[in-house]
This record gives sequence, C-alpha cells and structure tokens, in this order.
Amino acid sequence: MLISWNVSLVLLSVLVAMTGSFTALAHAERMRESSERAAMWWMILGSITLGAAIWSMHFIGMLALHLPIPLAYDTFLTLLSIVPAIGSALLGFWVLRDEQIGSLRLFISGLVMGAGISLMHYTGMEAIKMSPPIGYSPMVVVLSVAIAVIASWGALLMMYRGNRIKLHSLLRSLLGATIMGLAISGMHYSAMLGLDVAPGSMCLSTEFSIEPRLLAVLVALISLFWFGGGILASMFDQRLARQNAHALTDLEEAHSELQQRAAQQAEEMTQSLRESEERFRLTIDKALDAIITINVDGKIVGWNSEAEKMFGYFAAETMGKELAELIIPERYRCRHREGMQRFLSSRVPTILGTRVEVAAFRQGGEEFPIELSIVTIPHGKELFFSAFLRDITQRKQNEQKIHQLAFYDVLTNLPNRRLLTDRLQQALSVSARNHHHGALLFLDLDHFKTLNDTKGHEIGDLLLVEVARRLSSCLRDGDTVARLGGDEFVLVLETLDLKADIAANQAEAVAEKIQAALNEPYQLKGRNHRTTPSIGIAMFKGHRDSLDELLKYADIAMYQAKTAGRNAIRFYDPKTQSEIEARADMETELRLALEESQFQLHYQIQVDSRRRALGAEVLLRWVHPVRGLVSPMDFIPLAEETGLIVPIGLWVLETACQQLRAWQDEPLMCDLTLAVNVSVKQFRQRDFVARVRQVLQDSGAKPGQLKLELTESMVQENVEATIAKMGELKQLGVNFSMDDFGTGYSSLQYLKQLPLDQIKIDQSFVRDLATDTNDAAIVKTIIAMGAALGLDVIAEGVETEAQCEFLVANGCHAFQGYLFGKPVPLEQFSALFSAGA
Repeated sequence: MLISWNVSLVLLSVLVAMTGSFTALAHAERMRESSERAAMWWMILGSITLGAAIWSMHFIGMLALHLPIPLAYDTFLTLLSIVPAIGSALLGFWVLRDEQIGSLRLFISGLVMGAGISLMHYTGMEAIKMSPPIGYSPMVVVLSVAIAVIASWGALLMMYRGNRIKLHSLLRSLLGATIMGLAISGMHYSAMLGLDVAPGSMCLSTEFSIEPRLLAVLVALISLFWFGGGILASMFDQRLARQNAHALTDLEEAHSELQQRAAQQAEEMTQSLRESEERFRLTIDKALDAIITINVDGKIVGWNSEAEKMFGYFAAETMGKELAELIIPERYRCRHREGMQRFLSSRVPTILGTRVEVAAFRQGGEEFPIELSIVTIPHGKELFFSAFLRDITQRKQNEQKIHQLAFYDVLTNLPNRRLLTDRLQQALSVSARNHHHGALLFLDLDHFKTLNDTKGHEIGDLLLVEVARRLSSCLRDGDTVARLGGDEFVLVLETLDLKADIAANQAEAVAEKIQAALNEPYQLKGRNHRTTPSIGIAMFKGHRDSLDELLKYADIAMYQAKTAGRNAIRFYDPKTQSEIEARADMETELRLALEESQFQLHYQIQVDSRRRALGAEVLLRWVHPVRGLVSPMDFIPLAEETGLIVPIGLWVLETACQQLRAWQDEPLMCDLTLAVNVSVKQFRQRDFVARVRQVLQDSGAKPGQLKLELTESMVQENVEATIAKMGELKQLGVNFSMDDFGTGYSSLQYLKQLPLDQIKIDQSFVRDLATDTNDAAIVKTIIAMGAALGLDVIAEGVETEAQCEFLVANGCHAFQGYLFGKPVPLEQFSALFSAGA
C-alpha cells in the first residue's frame, strides 16, 4: 500500500524530540550537581521530560503518516505507550546519578534508553488496529533498535565525555540533545520504512476524530511548553546553584583571609601586650587612685605611689604585711577577714565589682573616709585581689555643706522648711503608730519689723540667732524647732499624752516655757532689747489633718494671739478658720469686683452755714451680684491689707475727676468740689503725684475743685517726704483736707508745716456735743486751732439741728452729715441737686 508523509509534521516531530532531549539532559545535569532529595526530584522530572519527548515525537510522527485509508488510534494503547519511554529514561538516569560515570555505565544507560525508545514506538504502533495486522521487516526492526541504542549512547557520551573535545558546556548539551533527538527520530522513521500494510487493509480503531494537523500542533505546543518550563526551571536552579557556589567560594576566601588577619592580629597583640605591660605598671604607679593588691591570705603584694601618699607608708614597708592590720580600723577587721573567707569558700561576691564607702587608717592613726572597689585577678592557679581606693574627705565635707544649705537655715542653723516638712511627716507617722498626740507651735516675734527698720538688719539677725538658741534650749530630745523665714519659727512636739486634754496642757506648758525664755532681755551689741512672742498651737494625732492644714491651723492660732494683744498663746479655733476662709473668699471676689466694674461712687453733700452746696465727698460702695451692697467696713480694711486699695483708689480718683469735668458744663454744679479719700498705700506710691497729674490731664478736671483727704496717721510717718509730695500736688492746684482730725496724735510743729487747706472734725466728737462736755471742748479747740492756722474747718457726722447750731455758734461754717443728705448714687444726687434739694 502506498505511504506518504507530511513533511512539516515530520520536521515538527524532530524539533520536539530535540527540544525534549535538551530539557531532559539539562535535568540530568542538575541531578548530578544536586544532592539527595533535590537530585531525586531532578531525576524524576528528567525521566518524565524525556519520556514525554519520545512519546510526543512518535505521536506527531504518526500523525504525519498518510495512508490511502483513514487512520485512528486506540486511546488506551496510545497513552500506555508513554510508560516504557518514561521507565527507560528513569532507569537510564538512575545509572547516571553518580558524579563519576564509567564507560560501561554510559553504555548500559544508552542501551536502556534505546530499548525504551524502541519499546515505546512499537507499543504506540499497536494503537493502530489494522485488519489484516501491520507487518514489519525484521532487518528494519533490528536496524531501528540499533539506531536508538547507538544514538542514545552517543548523546550520553557527548554529555559526559564531551569535555575531552574542549567544547563549551552549552554546546555539548545542544550537541547531545541533537544526537538524542536524532536517535528518537531516526529510530521512529527507520522503523516506519519497514512497515508492511497489506492492500485493502482497514483500520479498526475509532478514536481521535480530530483533524491530524491540529492534533499534532496541539501536542507539539503542549510538549514545547512543558520543555520550555523545564529548561527555565533548570536554568533558574542552575543560577541559584552558581550563586550559592560563588557565595561559598567568597565565604571560604573571606574565612581564609580572616584566619590570616586573626593570626596577624594575634601576633601584633602579643607584641603589643609585651610592650604595654611596662606601660601598665607605670600607669598603676601613676594612677590618681591608691591601688593595693593582696593575695588570698590578705598579705600585701602591690602598693602604688598614690597609696604611699594616701596612707603614709612606703611600698617597701608594706610588702608581705597583712592589709587589715595596716590600714583597716580595728572595728572592721573581723568583718574583712570573714568576707575574704566567705568568698574563697563560696566564690559568691558581695562587694566585688561595686563601689562602697568605708573608713581607713593613715599612718599615725588618723581615720578618714575612702571609696573602695575591689576586683579579682586570676594569675595561673593563684588568685589576687586589687583594691582601688579614693580619699573622699573633701567630697564628704562638700556633701555636708550641701546638706546643710539644703536643709538648714543659714543664719540660725535651725532646720528650714524642707527639713521641717520631713520631720513633721515623720511625727505624723509616729503618732499614727503609737496613738499619742503631738503639737505644732507657730511662733512670731512681736514688732520685729520695727526693730529691723529702726536698728538695722544686723541687730535683727543677732536677735534671731539668740531666739533660735533659746528655743532649742526649751525643747525635749526628739522635738524639732525650725525657722520658716523672717521672724517665724515652728516647733514640732512629739509623743505627748494619749489623752487630748493632758496633751494640750503639755503643749501649753512648753509654750509658756518658750514665752518666758523669749521675754527675757537681750544684749545686742551692748544694748538691752526686749521682744515678745505670739504663739499659735495646733494639736495633731495621726494623719487626720494634712501637713499643710496643720501649718495653716497653727498660723491661724498665732494670728489669734496677735489679735489678742500679742505676747499671747492661743490654740487653733475653727471659728477663726471660718472667718479667715471667708476673708480669703472676699479677697478673691474683691479682685473680681475691680475687673467687672462692681464698684460705685456715692456722693454725700457738703454745705455751708446757709445750707448752700459747697461740694461733696465721694464714698466707695461695692454692689456685689450676690451679696448685694457690701459695707465699706467689711472690704476697705481687706483692700488696704492686700494692696488692692491702690488700683481701687486710682479708679475712684479717675471716676471723681471725670465727674468734675462733666459738672463743669452744668451751671448749677460747675463750682462744686469733690473730696476723695486717699489711702496710706496709695499715697506712699512713688508715682502717686505723676498719676494724679495724669488723671487730671486725661479727664480735663480743674485741679482746684479736687480735694484729697489724708488722715493724721498717714502724715505722721516720714513727715518731710509727705510735705514734699503734698507740695508737688499743691503746685498742680490740688487742695488737701485732714480727715478725722483730733483722733490721732498730730504734732502742731508738723501740722503747721503741712500745706493743708482744711481740717475735718471727726464725727466721734460731733455725735455727743450736746451731752459730753469733753467732746464740746475738743470741738471748740479744733475750730479755734483751724482759725489760728488759717484753715477751713468742716464737721462730719452732723445729724441734728442742735449739733449744727453749736458748730455755727463756735465758728464752724462747713458741714457734712445726714442732716443735709445721706451718701447717694450719682443719678439720685444729680436729681436732688437739680430739684434744689
């Protein structure tokens, strides 16, 4: 029967065989280069790849065959035919797995692979079931098998013996793959030449109805894809292997270089150690610390020059002597020896590697503090101890000075506030444990500021030192006296009685003892001086009250002693505490009042004897949003004490001057004067004159219509400065009135020097004119004095016609009081004035 071939499919089959062979041989090479499990996987993968190449080549070659009759292939036999190809390849690769391969083993591998190729071919041919069966020429069969075996053996020879012909490994692989591909193809097509198909034969198989060209291309693409993936995997693995090999080579080179360098460094270090040994000995000898070395028996074997300076012994005197006997105080020697023995038996360090402060002896028996650190130095089988010692005498003295400065008052050497806080906290804790009462005494010297101002701070300091000495002599052991600052002292009495009343009596007895001691006269630079204490006492038990609260309670009690007339002893009173807290609240509200404009000025008219208006006195009122109208008696003293009277007084002055300016445009009120009270602190301000000048300029008020009221007590202090300041204001045109005249102790000598325009009779004399002859006499005297000095006289507090008639009869022609009008707000004052009231 006539046979023809599809040349393109024939060429495709040869290409598939060569590509698959190249891939399989690459896997075999990776198998030989890998180890253990990786080699096994490469062997299996290579076997499958070569078997697939043989099978694909055969299948495509069969599809290239054209017979006059339609052909089909039995599916099972077609697929089964790949098994002998894979199996023979696996056996062949198994033989080739070792690194060293002999010629016999190469021949056996070629024989196995050739047999597998042949077996696969003839098994695949059985998939074409012809009737009558296909016949084969025996000579052609033998030839085809021989071609397969010889070509496979040649391919393996090229792979594993090709280095003898000096070819590159890639060229050897390509040449081997070509030979192997030709072996597979040659065996197939030579076998097909001996094919005998009888005329009239029929194909009994019914499988594979797909068009042969398409099926061949599909098989070829799948095979080539598989082979390409295998080649890429092989190349990737080979690249990794090369990288690992390079890394290993680099590592080995680095290791070798490191060994050489280490050897060189070891030699250099040995030489350096030899050279530095002498330097080390010199360093030890010149070290700033004393360095002493002893053996396990405590005998001295090393003693540097600093040790000679520190302890006074030459090195030669100390060698072989026991360290403890030489420099350790006797009370510590047993502990030193026990510590040595404990370490030698247990090897557990206690002070080794740490710094400790201990005492040491110099030659001659002087004891001094040192800082000590000890290290062990093994030398062969022997063990030595090196001690590094530093004289810390100066440091200890400095620390003592720092401690003294931090916790003690510089002037009196008493504990300061910081140490008092610590002592008081301890006292509270002791009281909490033993349930005994304790007491806190707050002491302040009466009129100490006066002594400082009149005699100078040096005398004041001498007094404080003597007070501190007397206080210390009055206390029991365990009690504390501290100076808070200035003339304030605090005493802490611990462990008083369990009963509160008895404990209070004990605290009072101590306070009375202190009072008696401090009342004794003092000799200060040859002069006698007396002072008295005001003492406040706050009792405590445990932690019922905090430290800050106790100090506050004692301070409040001391304040009660002050208000009781000084030189007194008072216990803390909760009622006073409530008053002080209320006072503190008012102070806060008073500051807020100034910010929120809660103050108002009320105006009380001043008239002459014909009841004609001369002017008015402005009186400050506080309209609280909750309390309502707050009495000046409640807030003016607080404003004076806190200094708020200065900004408040400035506001009063500014408001009054603005009102004067406003009245200048009203015919009925343009000639009125306004009297403004000036506080002591306000008048004592250095810039008081400048402020008054600025207020007058800013407001545009006429200075002659502004009258400043001063008190007698204000002008008594530093009269010369007061006269000078009043003179400056008089030059501006401002008038002055002395308020509450007659209540103080004014000197007529000073009074006549003051640039006053008016004196005001205090209402306390006016109130009882009709019934008290003394008040009547005083009023007559004041009026006469005013007339003698050329001063106007005005009486305040005039409430009855009888009082007014008496004053007029005795020469007083200006009045102020309820008889003529109460202090009223501006709107009401203006309305009454406009109505002619």
